[in-house]
Amino acid sequence: MGTVRIKELKTGMVLADDVTDIKGRLLLPKGRPIGPEHVRIFKIWGIPQVQVAGAPGETQSAAPAIDPARLESLRRGLEERFRLTDRNHPAIREIFSQALQARAAGLFPANDAAPPEPEPDVEAPTGAREDFLQKFIEKEILLPEVPSIVFEMNEVISNPLSTADQMACVINKSPSLTAQLLRIVNSSFYGLPARVDRVSLAVTLIGTRELSSLALGISIMSLFKKIPGRLLNMQLFLQHSLACGIVSRLLAAHKTMRQTEQMFTSGLLHDIGRLVTFIYFPDDILDCLRHAARKGLSLAAAEKERFGCHHGHIGKYMLHQWRLPLSLENNVCFHHEPAEAPDPAPAALVCVADLLVNALGIGSSGERCVPPLDPRAWEAAELSPDCFETVVHQTAHQFNTLNFLLQAKAP
Repeated sequence: MGTVRIKELKTGMVLADDVTDIKGRLLLPKGRPIGPEHVRIFKIWGIPQVQVAGAPGETQSAAPAIDPARLESLRRGLEERFRLTDRNHPAIREIFSQALQARAAGLFPANDAAPPEPEPDVEAPTGAREDFLQKFIEKEILLPEVPSIVFEMNEVISNPLSTADQMACVINKSPSLTAQLLRIVNSSFYGLPARVDRVSLAVTLIGTRELSSLALGISIMSLFKKIPGRLLNMQLFLQHSLACGIVSRLLAAHKTMRQTEQMFTSGLLHDIGRLVTFIYFPDDILDCLRHAARKGLSLAAAEKERFGCHHGHIGKYMLHQWRLPLSLENNVCFHHEPAEAPDPAPAALVCVADLLVNALGIGSSGERCVPPLDPRAWEAAELSPDCFETVVHQTAHQFNTLNFLLQAKAP
């Protein structure tokens, strides 16, 4: 018996062990010969390798050699990106390894478009720290309105007597939202065996709360797509947000956590407070970028030092104004300090997802470095570093599958 990478599998090889997805569902039992359709399924579910009978004890076929000079260049770049982290922490060690492999293999779109290098800094004047959240509130920013369909869905959910058909009727009022949800349901995000062509069937298969949570995230992110930001590349921001949503959901599935779609929405919206800061307070966030560069801080830490709060607190205020679920508010608010959250576990998963996506270099939300990992956050997440290899490969496939969400119009 030996380990064989998916891209090295050949038709007729026999499985020496069961192949399961991250929720433990059986994809193919041991003893079965592998056919082309099985390889396709493994790729959809992001299975990196399988155990094959009769193969040597080590990996059957070595990965293509990578030019040592290129690998060393990638390593040096990553080391600079990880300079704020504790490289001796087992989770950080594994994330670094997976990020290096992913970059060498080209799993994700190359992104070297870091946030603009701040101009030479001068020390901020004494007393520059302020209650930025209060400033944000007093400015009376006119936030984009959440589509009424979101509130209609919440009303259906809150009624214990509601049916899948009632939820489908609400969703069907928005043709664009209907199309987007059906594309997600029929993608590798779920990996359903048969095509779903009706929202009512999607609600039955996925669940009312889960589908509503997906619709919520899609609707809100769609509100900001056409807003220009002087210091922010919106496409890269949306890529980062989408990837964080995908990884948050995958990590939750590893823990067999219920309502994993809310984790997708939490990851998708985790940096929404930073988005409005870039858009409406560009001079303030530029000051933070300078402060972070000067002090060797993550951008979130610089925000807290300069503003007295960070983008998570701004995000919580926004979600509260939109009357969205308290659990979603808290996941967004505490994703940099999960130990302080009323329920630390889901906020910790968003924290780890944000760190992993920053390490992989998928998009950008303004951070120039991988944020440090609070040991309390890792403890609250209750994950094993072993999960990251599978999560990275699944993220690569699902990110490419769901990329259409970045171009979709608001419902």
